[in-house]
Amino acid sequence: MSRTGQNLLLILIGAAVLWITLGTGEYVNYVRPGFRFVLVPAAVALLALGAAGVRRDRRTGGDAAEGDEHGHDHSRGPRVAWLLCLPVLAVFLIAPPALGSFTAARDTARTAPPPSAPSGGFRPLPRTGPPAPMTMGEFIGRAFEAQSGDPARFQGVPVRLTGFVSPAAKGERGWRLIRLKMACCAGDAVPFPVIVRGLPRPPEDAWVQVVGVWQPPPAGRRATAVQELRGRSLQRIKKPGSPYE
Repeated sequence: MSRTGQNLLLILIGAAVLWITLGTGEYVNYVRPGFRFVLVPAAVALLALGAAGVRRDRRTGGDAAEGDEHGHDHSRGPRVAWLLCLPVLAVFLIAPPALGSFTAARDTARTAPPPSAPSGGFRPLPRTGPPAPMTMGEFIGRAFEAQSGDPARFQGVPVRLTGFVSPAAKGERGWRLIRLKMACCAGDAVPFPVIVRGLPRPPEDAWVQVVGVWQPPPAGRRATAVQELRGRSLQRIKKPGSPYE
């Protein structure tokens, strides 16, 4: 790859980052939304560096770089470096989607631990009226707290959860509603799964909102690792703007 090609690659990478950050918003498929304030300056810096390099090459005669005394041209990198363009072109042409049921099925042993309650504890929930919307993390945290303490605090409270559909693990009844928890980027995402009982399973990877109530484990059985929801209704929805929690 020539020095001019290297500078053009910097421009291409910077443009790709700006496109998925400001153009399509698909950067949330790979990193947390707050990283936008880091990605935009980084992309602008890459564009500026690439443009400065191209301008400098034009002034100095482009790739007619001086070699050493042995006639070696150090302005060129290995030809295989052109393969670096492939991921960038993929972002423009076929941007990879957010992680889904395939990742969740592979990471059944890497389920996120139950989130701890806020410092002031979970707020009380009404037992009547519309279902309370909550994140998967809050539902799992409340259910874990209830099954290890007083189940009556959460039992029978209607809730509404949002996630994507995944098949049940071996030996489970029903199907899994999942939301992936991301600390930094998609590479560290771990699943927050909830087993849904009593409703037919929608297509795999479909995004849905499920209304139901927490189903505690039967008396005498040890606490469940994955919480269950007795479903009452289900609605298909579009993928949320931010697919991770």
